[in-house]
Amino acid sequence: MASLVCDIVTPAQQEFSAECYMVAVPGESGHMGFMPGHAPLMSTLADGEVRIFSDANTLSHRFACQGGYVQVTGEKVIVLTDRAVPADSIDTADVSAKLAEVESKLAALEEGAPERSVLEYDLRWYRTLQQIASA
Repeated sequence: MASLVCDIVTPAQQEFSAECYMVAVPGESGHMGFMPGHAPLMSTLADGEVRIFSDANTLSHRFACQGGYVQVTGEKVIVLTDRAVPADSIDTADVSAKLAEVESKLAALEEGAPERSVLEYDLRWYRTLQQIASA
């Protein structure tokens, strides 16, 4: 059976690298899936879940990812993302606490405050983690 190599890379480090059967990513215009022999492609990613399949019926790895890009060749899928966390390592209590903290900080800020953009970015990330952990 032909296979792909999937790499998930953040600015800090390479989070994952393995051979797989298929990779599914959250694109800005909808979900995309890649199998061996896929035409070359580069696209932007939305916040969401990257799913890696070891065969047609086995979901072997799940990652929460925040934005970025995907580059595909016939033999490799590279996910370049701002943040990546294995779905099975998401601590829901910690995420809920951080989400409440960010929401509280946002509520205390005036509209247009420069800190809002960073907090809104974090808010999206914690909501993504919460959604993936509950799936």
